[in-house]
Amino acid sequence: MEQNNMQDLLKRYLAGDCTPEERAQVELWYELLESKKVGSNEENLDEDLAEVRTRLVKSFRKEGKRFRYPAIAAAAAVLVIMSIGAYFHFKYRASGETPKANKLLANAADIAPGRNIAILQLGDGSEIALDDQSNGAIAKAGSNTIYKNAKGQLTYVATESKEEEAENSVSNTLRTPRGGQFQLTLPDGSKVWLNAASQLTYKISKTSHERLVELKGEAYFEVATDANRPFKVFSKGQVVEVLGTHFNVCSYDDDPNVKTTLAEGAVKIVETDRHRNVVLEPGQQATLDSGNRLSVAQVDVSDAIAWKNGKLNFNQSDIYAVARQLSRWYNVDVVFKGKAANIHLSGEVYRNTNASKVLEILSFYNLNCKIETDNGVKRIVIE
Repeated sequence: MEQNNMQDLLKRYLAGDCTPEERAQVELWYELLESKKVGSNEENLDEDLAEVRTRLVKSFRKEGKRFRYPAIAAAAAVLVIMSIGAYFHFKYRASGETPKANKLLANAADIAPGRNIAILQLGDGSEIALDDQSNGAIAKAGSNTIYKNAKGQLTYVATESKEEEAENSVSNTLRTPRGGQFQLTLPDGSKVWLNAASQLTYKISKTSHERLVELKGEAYFEVATDANRPFKVFSKGQVVEVLGTHFNVCSYDDDPNVKTTLAEGAVKIVETDRHRNVVLEPGQQATLDSGNRLSVAQVDVSDAIAWKNGKLNFNQSDIYAVARQLSRWYNVDVVFKGKAANIHLSGEVYRNTNASKVLEILSFYNLNCKIETDNGVKRIVIE
């Protein structure tokens, strides 16, 4: 099996989205893996990885770019791609044991994932709950008609109007709650994906020399090219300036850092306090920390935009960062009992899964995770 297909199958297995036949195939891989005693514990991980790579290369050569032994392919994917935590997930499934998270959740109500919900605030201050609206035209903004479609997208379409002169004063705000997300196409054709607990304010204007938006929270931008009208994103402590490009900005008030990640094109980031600036190349991420220090690092862009592609992704994330993601997406408070563990977690799960699936992964790190209900209000408890 090709590595990309194998990786997708393993991720769908973790998310519970496999067919019975696919699930049986993955668990057969694990049984064969167990018989070879590969990846049996974290202490021997380096040795196991070396052994897996050696077997993988031999099999790859013999079969002319095909994996002869599925167990070797599975071992490589489990250990190299899915990390030690995901490996133990297979151990529980194949052995019939139940992880701690499953035991704790057996008698508790689960928590559904977020969905396409948002509030649109018009220039006159009126608000529209978009999840209550039928598809089609829902409002006017200057010389634009605002449409909502079945995919959870908001679009501005120019119409014939004599309201051009008043457009410079028209601003709209799209706001998602915890447990919500929404996609927006701005009047200039730029596309914006708005993550949970976020807010985007933007002007509706064809006459302005700049395209200005203000972000609180997280959004992914695909900016339509317009060399005569720069596009600027104002967020906590910085301004991102572009002409046309794809990038992600994560700027939550409760996050210590503001992170801007460039997927393609180029962006200039200006730190508003001291007016220092950096220019990013694709694959780079700028971090503005709480002390207004601006730094640049090479990163895996797919990690930064996993949320936009329907995934919760943890790449050596500390437990507090993981808790914030869970709180925003599942619209629930996350509380710690006792001192939080000083650990960093790696893993990935589809965002359309219930909270219990994510808690299963956390339990592999010796975290006691459960869902509690207090006076009808659910919360996630980690100890």
